[in-house]
Amino acid sequence: MRSLKKNQRQLWYALYREKIPIIDENGDETGDYTTGYSSPVSFYANLSTGKGSAQAAVFGTDIDFTRSISTTDMDLPITETSLVWYETEPGLLKDGSADPDTADYEVSAPPADGLNELVIALKARAKNAQ
Repeated sequence: MRSLKKNQRQLWYALYREKIPIIDENGDETGDYTTGYSSPVSFYANLSTGKGSAQAAVFGTDIDFTRSISTTDMDLPITETSLVWYETEPGLLKDGSADPDTADYEVSAPPADGLNELVIALKARAKNAQ
């Protein structure tokens, strides 16, 4: 399958960067961590309308996912720890990195790469009402 430009949608991704220790009001580490992500990056790819049997065969039947991305851009660096935005624009933290609470999707399986195509399973994330 080729990535027709008329079928592509604008999405954003952020890559997992680091584990950030949580600091309490006294300046001490609590032992808990939060996840740090890179700045969001815009890209264009085909986005499925929803989960279907054709997509399930790509990842197996035990993977829980909502939608899938397919692209011929084999250099797309999305991994299993990445976050993806489609319905909303990514929120940013003060340091310019992506706010993980604003992400629409998380990657639910390692990306499946073929000779000319990359397919990525996405699972919708519950967002906090603000």
